Amino acid sequence: MKLKQLSILLTSILLITVVAACGSSDSSPETDNDDNQEETQTDQKEAEEEETADNEDTASITSEEASETAEAFLTLIADEDFEGATALFDDTMASEVTAADLEEIWDQLTTDFGEFAGYDYVDDQQVDGYYSLLYEGAFNNQPVVLNVSVNGNNEVGGFFIQ
Repeated sequence: MKLKQLSILLTSILLITVVAACGSSDSSPETDNDDNQEETQTDQKEAEEEETADNEDTASITSEEASETAEAFLTLIADEDFEGATALFDDTMASEVTAADLEEIWDQLTTDFGEFAGYDYVDDQQVDGYYSLLYEGAFNNQPVVLNVSVNGNNEVGGFFIQ
């Protein structure tokens, strides 16, 4: 039952993060006024330029740098330094998950699976400008998959537990 509650909590956090990441940056109503149309076109062009710049940022780190960030994040959590761990979050994660939320998730994991014994690197892949790093976390030798996503700015953009 507790595992089901943990799964629901983590799925909810994931959905909130995905929804927040998919939101549009600007929408203004169309009018017949030429000035408003020009402003809208200018805003759209600026948004496209920002998106292009963001996409260029996504390829700006190496797998090793992403791995260092992910492992620093996991170490901070294991040391129960939740403020330090959330300082590594990107803006979207920081707006959705607080240090208190992260502490609650970690407390639930240790309650359900026992004392944290460590983690081992499993694999990484690059998806949509993020490095997704997989670790096998051991809680009283019960394995749990820890997935840390790191963006091109070397910030934690996602944390998933399977």
